[in-house]
Amino acid sequence: MSKNLVSVRAVIFMIILSFFAFDNNVLAQRKKKKKKKKEKDIPVVSIEEPSKKEKRKSEELFVYAVNEYLLEEYEQSLQLLEKCNELTPKNDGIKYQTALCYQKLEQYQRSQQFAKRALELDPENQYYYKLVAQNYEVLGLYKDALQVLHKQIEVTGGDEEAYFQIAMLYLQMGSPRNAIEFFDIGEEKYGINDVIVRQKQRIYIRLGDLDAALEEGNKLIEAYPDDLEFKYSQVRLLLGNNRTDEAVEMLEPILKNYPNEGEGHFLLATIYRNQGESEKYYEELKIAFASEDPLSDEKFNILAGYLQFTYNEKKRKEGEELILIALEAHPNDAKILAIYGDFQISLKKFDEARKFYLESLVKNPDNFKVWQQVLSIDWELQETDSVITHSDLALEYFPNQAILYFYNGSSKLFKKEYEEAEVMLNQGLQVVVDPSLKVQFNAQLGDTYYKLDEYKKAFAKYEEVLKVDPMNIYVLNNYSYFLSLRKENLSKAEEMSHQTVLAEPENDTYLDTYGWVLFVAGKYAEAKDVLSKAAAITKSGTVIEHYGDVLFKLGEVDKAVEQWEKAKELGGDDLSDSLDKKIKNKKYYE
Repeated sequence: MSKNLVSVRAVIFMIILSFFAFDNNVLAQRKKKKKKKKEKDIPVVSIEEPSKKEKRKSEELFVYAVNEYLLEEYEQSLQLLEKCNELTPKNDGIKYQTALCYQKLEQYQRSQQFAKRALELDPENQYYYKLVAQNYEVLGLYKDALQVLHKQIEVTGGDEEAYFQIAMLYLQMGSPRNAIEFFDIGEEKYGINDVIVRQKQRIYIRLGDLDAALEEGNKLIEAYPDDLEFKYSQVRLLLGNNRTDEAVEMLEPILKNYPNEGEGHFLLATIYRNQGESEKYYEELKIAFASEDPLSDEKFNILAGYLQFTYNEKKRKEGEELILIALEAHPNDAKILAIYGDFQISLKKFDEARKFYLESLVKNPDNFKVWQQVLSIDWELQETDSVITHSDLALEYFPNQAILYFYNGSSKLFKKEYEEAEVMLNQGLQVVVDPSLKVQFNAQLGDTYYKLDEYKKAFAKYEEVLKVDPMNIYVLNNYSYFLSLRKENLSKAEEMSHQTVLAEPENDTYLDTYGWVLFVAGKYAEAKDVLSKAAAITKSGTVIEHYGDVLFKLGEVDKAVEQWEKAKELGGDDLSDSLDKKIKNKKYYE
């Protein structure tokens, strides 16, 4: 059973009860005084009884204590209740409220002390019995809990909940027959209860007594003949136990009287599927999905299941048709819209998929998975503005999801909005939990700080990454390249860049960086060997320009100019500002 065992209604009831308790105590004391005055004309007050002032103060504090309890501020509530207990030590309502607080804090032994004391003070209050029993149950003392509940029934006459608790305790103790006995007693006293009937059905099924379980189901059908759900439950039970003929017999009159009942056709589809009649199965599914009845998880699973068969043209068409049928019946259902987005993704129709994901988010913006799908499409299509727009929107609903900051900050870095990128990436770093994602944040921050001319911070971030992931190729490449641009620590830059080429020897970017580091270090012959390999496989104007630079340094001026002209034709954002001068004057410029 849940540890959250007492309802707010019960708490409010106890507040009222406690006030009556206060008032009755005062009234009793007054009557007692009058009686003594009449006999001896001398007021007699027990030293154990609190004064009127103490009682009033306790009442005031108790109201505040209950307010704190309802606000889930249990520690604060206990502080106030401690004072109440000091002022009015014999008030059972205060003891009960104190027990509730300790129970909420999962201090069950302490809760039990106060619950028992409340019960001693008022042995006819059913709520006190229940609380004592609940604590025993949480502590695993089932026999003690049973004793208390049996005593409650003996003293207060019991209630439906008491019989239910006793039955559930017997279940936990491994005595299902005893559990059924008390479920039956409760049912006899208080009438049919579908929760109890379903619990008894589960017990009978566990005991292997299917007929008894079905008989329980029949009770609900007889008690509520117009409620189709009870009949459907019976059909499911029959189907689950291979009694198909009986299930069909139950379904036929339902579908005759309610021909558009979605759940009935869905169950009939299940029967056809089990019998291997795929065409009939599919036809019944179409009727079921066209119904305006809310879609169950089982139906959503069937729709999602078709995503696995997009390679099969027949299955693909069936899946799409079912989704569209369901969407026509439920045009505002966010889950169906998202499933149709998934379907479009499986066909690599990314724009269409994003359209349906965004429609789904209009209906239900609290679905983080769908936001991720939208952003992954934006990222895949390299639509940076869309990444920023959608990650901003997603952050309104999920401010603690680090990946949203990463998408946003990385996109702003790409757009050269360096200050905004730095803010966003640092915000994300505060909430990131995944160590691998933290590495990526620091790598991006390294690039951002470099672009902001904060070189020490940039290199510190790169070092932080390499401590955790010493073979992070992205950081090794950028770190070495930026060091070469600043002509700092070139031996370290050369070592790091060489590692990237060893890892990916056919990557033109890494070959270019390595060749450029060698060039800056004055190792022109080695640089030529590396850059010639990069130039042979690249489409980057920057790489070609670098190759021309090293040719010039080796005295091959005409070849250098030829490469510079080729670089200009290819173009690119990272070409040097002096490229035109190089070509015109046939001379290398820093």
